[in-house]
Amino acid sequence: MLILRGITNLSVWPKYPNGALDEPPALQYASNRGYSGRVLNVSGETGDNSKQTKMALQEFIHDSTITALYGFSGGGYNVYHILNQLTQAQRDRLELVVVLGVEAGKLSAHALNPHRYHAHWELVYRNDPPKPLGHIDGPQYLLSGH
Repeated sequence: MLILRGITNLSVWPKYPNGALDEPPALQYASNRGYSGRVLNVSGETGDNSKQTKMALQEFIHDSTITALYGFSGGGYNVYHILNQLTQAQRDRLELVVVLGVEAGKLSAHALNPHRYHAHWELVYRNDPPKPLGHIDGPQYLLSGH
């Protein structure tokens, strides 16, 4: 499972200089689902041509063992950009797509639906957890079964 971080925002999340992500629960979620998790060590600024999107595409294309994507916050938006740039054969390799901490008005579950891509992955889509939890708590909240 290739895991994509959120953006670097040191004023909000000073302990995440390489992109926002609570790594231990993200990696544990991957393990619980039967995957070996690998965090891409690049901040999740978004876009078709962002550094994270380009790096993730290269990793996915050159490593046929990657069959799952997990994107948190900015990384979640980049999962969408990645899906749109994969070939049909590459999309068919995906078993699981996880997107956390995105705004439904900016990226809906419908936009990530495998049927739109003529594919068959399982989609796990979550917006931010309910208060008092915050945005950065999304991976832990998902790991806890929500």
